[in-house]
Amino acid sequence: MKILFLTESLSTRMGGLATGTIHLAIGLAKQFNLDEHQIITQEDNENNSFEDEYDIPKNLSIIKLPKFGLRMYPISLSMRKKIKSFNADVIYLKGLWRQTSLEAYLWKKTNPNKILIVSPAGMLQTIPLKNKALLKLISIYLIEKKLFKICDIVHAVSLLEKKSINEYRYKFKKIVYIPEGIPINKLKIKKKTKFSKTLVSISRIAPIKGLELLLDACKNLDFNGWKILIYGNGSEEYINKLQKIIIENKLNKYVELKEAIFNDEKSNVLSQASAFILPSYSESFGIAIAEAMFFGLPIITTTKTPWGIIKRKDLGWFVNPEKDALVTALKNLFNSSENILKRKGNRAKSYITSKKQYDLMSTSKQMKEEI
Repeated sequence: MKILFLTESLSTRMGGLATGTIHLAIGLAKQFNLDEHQIITQEDNENNSFEDEYDIPKNLSIIKLPKFGLRMYPISLSMRKKIKSFNADVIYLKGLWRQTSLEAYLWKKTNPNKILIVSPAGMLQTIPLKNKALLKLISIYLIEKKLFKICDIVHAVSLLEKKSINEYRYKFKKIVYIPEGIPINKLKIKKKTKFSKTLVSISRIAPIKGLELLLDACKNLDFNGWKILIYGNGSEEYINKLQKIIIENKLNKYVELKEAIFNDEKSNVLSQASAFILPSYSESFGIAIAEAMFFGLPIITTTKTPWGIIKRKDLGWFVNPEKDALVTALKNLFNSSENILKRKGNRAKSYITSKKQYDLMSTSKQMKEEI
């Protein structure tokens, strides 16, 4: 069973899109270990890719194609030829609105008895659809509506995303819910040297992640000795905008923007932190949240993420993406005792690890069964 994965980019700037693709590709390559598998994507000018974090199985290769054209819709002239030459039994498409959607559709048209799986990666949720709405309407009319009609499975990575897909204007043959997988066996928890009043955020630096909301909530806040460290990649323009807000509101002593971290460096940061925050306006899953929970951190996140379990199991604070709600959550965190935070964090870790429901070998096994 040869599987071909199509995605826009494996660059670190793509965050969960790239990470989710790599995780599932590794898992399925191990599940179908007698067959060759491939990821086809476009080259990225940043030359900073997620696959550098992982031990890629020998039966999984990654092909990066040169691209040209507009930034919003780059083209790789050799993509169709590469797809055809691999002769896959299954194509798994991660993400929408790019050349990969067109190529997946054309492949399925010429291979009607083969399997096409589409993972929208949160792109059919309300807020992402509003971003560059006109361009997406054009793309839907020309490509995606045909893609949705012809694909065999739509893969939702959370119940929240499944709900948004069910409510979407188009109907699909089959929608399956399988969560994103994380490489639990590869995450290395380091011994915490001491309790530190450190709240960390690890994500793309982008408007949809709610970081401006976080900075607004920090104004006039009593940090009680806490510090917020924000790690991630993003556009230079947007990072400069956030830095300006930090300076203008005299938050320099309390909030720091830092470069993206990976591998051991990320493990070190999560191991030494005492809480994690992702105040996002929209998430299909939120891999960073699952990883932080594995490291035993209490979580602050919003109701626009699929992590309602945080409220139900008291694993942190699950609030509306609004300033007042976030201020209250931050105040509660900053005034919580070490023991209270440890108990919340231990429950978070227990939830992630107890049934291994988010381990990539478990989630890829579920996808294997669907295939």
